[in-house]
Amino acid sequence: MRLILLFFLFFAGRLFAESKISMDLNVDRLSFVKPIRGVGKAGSMVFKYANIINNGIVLNVNNVNDLFDSQIFIRPTFMGFTTQFGSYGFNIEEGSVLSNLQQSDLQNAKIVLDDLQLNLAGQSFSFLIPGISVKVANFRLYCQNVNQVNALAEPTSDLFKNCFNFLTLNGSYLLNKDSASLIFEGEDHGDKIFIDTKVRSFDLRKNQINVSLLETKTASNDNYFMSSSEVNFLCAKDEDLKEVDFGKMKKTCLNQFKLSPIKVNISDKEQKTKFNIDIKDITIKDKILYATLNNVVLSDPETTTAINSLLLNCKKDFDTDLFDINQVLRDCVSYSRLSIGEINNNLRNADKKNSAIHNIVVSSDNGTLVTRAQVRFLGLNAKISIFGHVAFDEVKNKIIITVTDTQLPLGITSVKLLMYFLKKDLVSKDVTVENNVITITL
Repeated sequence: MRLILLFFLFFAGRLFAESKISMDLNVDRLSFVKPIRGVGKAGSMVFKYANIINNGIVLNVNNVNDLFDSQIFIRPTFMGFTTQFGSYGFNIEEGSVLSNLQQSDLQNAKIVLDDLQLNLAGQSFSFLIPGISVKVANFRLYCQNVNQVNALAEPTSDLFKNCFNFLTLNGSYLLNKDSASLIFEGEDHGDKIFIDTKVRSFDLRKNQINVSLLETKTASNDNYFMSSSEVNFLCAKDEDLKEVDFGKMKKTCLNQFKLSPIKVNISDKEQKTKFNIDIKDITIKDKILYATLNNVVLSDPETTTAINSLLLNCKKDFDTDLFDINQVLRDCVSYSRLSIGEINNNLRNADKKNSAIHNIVVSSDNGTLVTRAQVRFLGLNAKISIFGHVAFDEVKNKIIITVTDTQLPLGITSVKLLMYFLKKDLVSKDVTVENNVITITL
């Protein structure tokens, strides 16, 4: 039964440095359910065979006639196993994976574990801890102990922590799958997050994360739904990361980031809006976000707006969360450079005509706003310039533009005339024009 103890020590996050242990284990099924009060029967484990080497002592076990099938029992700081040959167990460290684990299931899996690696491949694996549920299928997880490979590295016996410096998740070669299925459910600052994707590769290294996904669907708070084509991105990782901290990982990643071409569809059930986005690339570096979009189509029950050929440079503070639109807008209002080839507004079931604006260039610096564009003005295609101030009201979720000066065709500089035509031609229900103030409601 030494093999059962060794297997669960990985999930507890601690291998003893003084022992030289290697293990090759084939598991039919491992099922764990934490009792409501944290004490009592907690599941079972069934395996086919195990090869164990412990300090030069070799143990080969074939589980013929299920002689080594085990029942799991647990106490707040202890986990044990009961078989026909007796009971065995070990202490559970506070803060370890097992201390927070509520439920787990592993099926048809092969495990190779030694001083240098953890290699886990299987048909399915799931676990549930407070606030997080993860399910993977047809997967291979490879974790390397880089501290053992590199003689100059600081030694450590914690394999789970070593995985943060060298980990790969992909499809199972045993099942001839080129990608692993992954379903994630959790919370981020009170928002419910759901992700369903195919993982071609997920590589975690000392200072880098490299991800390739084939199909991805996400949801947030049952309102926002997103689906995307193939996703490939590369980003930075904190070298000192030694525990599962999604907030810290996300912050570091989104400050040095490179996204390859991707097509994204987003829908908001509450507002009944849809966004179709064709992204050429997104890069974040040196506190600046660089984005190139081929086109964006925004639609609601009343309007459809198409934006073509968009280039954006925008300030991005280190603490800004790119998944929080308010924080992004706050940064961009502070500093941004934007160019758009064309914007087309189409209003359905109304008397107003459709409108189009071409060759738009916008710059914002500390609230000072300059906009240049080509529009249809007094029956002519003409260039105009607009000067003013821009502010973002985070409480009311509005962008407020105050126009102070203009340069219109025929030498006209009337702010009132400009606002008259804007009020007449703007066809979005989320944009209002009053005197010299344009308000955009998000």
